[in-house]
Amino acid sequence: MVGFTVISARLVALQVVDSSNLAAAAAGQRLRKVELPAGRGRIFDRNGRDLALSVDARTVYAQPPLVADPRRTAARLAPLLKIGRGELAAKLGGDAPFVYLARKVRPVVGARVARLRLAGVGVLDDSRRTYPDGRLAAQVLGFVGTDGDGLAGLELHYESLLQGRAGWTLLEQDPRGRPIPRGRRHVQPPVPGSDVVTTLDAPLQFKAEDALARAVRRHHAHGGSIVVLSPAGGEVLAMANLPAFDPNGFARSKPAQRRNRAVVDAFEPGSTNKTITAAAALEAGVVTPRTRLRVPDQLRLCPNKTFHDAHRHGLETIPFSRVVAESSNVGTIRVAQRLGARRLAAAAAAFGYGRPTGIDFPGESPGLVTPVERWRCTDLGVNAIGQGVAVTVLQMASVYATVANGGVLVEPSLVRGVVDPWGRYRDLPPTPARRVVSEKTARDLTRILTGVVKEGGTGTEAAIGGYQVAGKTGTARVPDTRKSGYIPGAYIASFIGFAPADRARDGVVVAVVLDRPTPIYGGLVAAPTFREVASFAMQRLGLAPRGHRRPAGEGGGR
Repeated sequence: MVGFTVISARLVALQVVDSSNLAAAAAGQRLRKVELPAGRGRIFDRNGRDLALSVDARTVYAQPPLVADPRRTAARLAPLLKIGRGELAAKLGGDAPFVYLARKVRPVVGARVARLRLAGVGVLDDSRRTYPDGRLAAQVLGFVGTDGDGLAGLELHYESLLQGRAGWTLLEQDPRGRPIPRGRRHVQPPVPGSDVVTTLDAPLQFKAEDALARAVRRHHAHGGSIVVLSPAGGEVLAMANLPAFDPNGFARSKPAQRRNRAVVDAFEPGSTNKTITAAAALEAGVVTPRTRLRVPDQLRLCPNKTFHDAHRHGLETIPFSRVVAESSNVGTIRVAQRLGARRLAAAAAAFGYGRPTGIDFPGESPGLVTPVERWRCTDLGVNAIGQGVAVTVLQMASVYATVANGGVLVEPSLVRGVVDPWGRYRDLPPTPARRVVSEKTARDLTRILTGVVKEGGTGTEAAIGGYQVAGKTGTARVPDTRKSGYIPGAYIASFIGFAPADRARDGVVVAVVLDRPTPIYGGLVAAPTFREVASFAMQRLGLAPRGHRRPAGEGGGR
């Protein structure tokens, strides 16, 4: 009776009290949930050209408890997987219930492994991210990791759209991992990711990267960036950076190669910043393009600081338009004195200095701006000529796009729209826009900037036959990040402008920035590259010279 009572009590405990827990444990031993990865969305250029897509691949795995002879199995797999026998044998002979042997191999390799019918070894369907054009726009697109997650660039920023939603299948297996006939089976299909349509124009991107590479080689520069913007829409048509890398093998690259310098690196812009000083002075009415200024070749602004022009000259009386065209530091500072520190600082903030542009890209730098309340005696002068502030190439391109767009700043963007898993396209909402200066100020400033490219200006190498070009040269010193001051002999050379200046809203802004070139002057090393890229961009957009008709069928990339 005692034994019967004990057995009965135990049966009640097993079948009633603990039944749900034991049933769950039993299910856990025989049920296996296998994730079904979702197809990752593609990334296109503005005309539907593939920039990033996923292709079929296979993943080879093993269940070590089911592998009868790890050494012999490793010997048969090693030639196919291109992995050492010892490494494979260690995985196959381990205690783990499941291990990956090789991930994202070609389908033909997976088929060869499957044909071997090795006990405990299986092949799963998988996908591999590929970038058909290799290095093209690599820092913009970014890359994905082994698990298919975006790790950088647009792949990271739009991860929630691109990755889709994984599915799963529920299998009932025996203790040796074999499917149980008529066992439970349930499938939840995956939902593929959406496709992303960028604003980039692939041929223009290639041209920008090619022109930048030749400029860097020709002038022995450490690197550089080119940004091509549409002023009216804020769309980035091209964004090139050097050094570069191939995202198909990103693990072999260095961090400096993967960085999108145009967005995440800040530099002192030098004389290209004089456009903001000029815009603020024109807007405030302290000068007009014809205001005549007395300009010596040096100016003592503080007891211990004297500013110089790039070339020695006697006392000149020249109109403000020539101050900009000749890039006079002294003349620009004299105008800044009339304007005052607070209005100059307010103008820089209005153009977007000190905060991100809002572009859809991770890790954007806001630049570096000293609050006007902390300006010292020299800060009015250095800010006026672009040495007291740090900005990104994209921020500077946005400044010139604002002028080209009649004084209205449009936040730049890299993505036009999205194609959902069912093939339906939708445009992304337009980026915000706000007025920075009046249309008259923008028009007057455009005329002044065209003088930079004409005879007597510093940017004559940027001139394009048949088109009006407006822009500004820049040559700025490189700060020493290890100590205060600047690196001796190190300069950033730039040219930023837009064309056609008489149809600026419909044209393009091109910013060319070279890191430590030889020679150091933007008018000599950056302006010719601007001319090359801007000319090609206007052809892509179908912008014929004034008085010329565009032949039918030409143009594109709109």
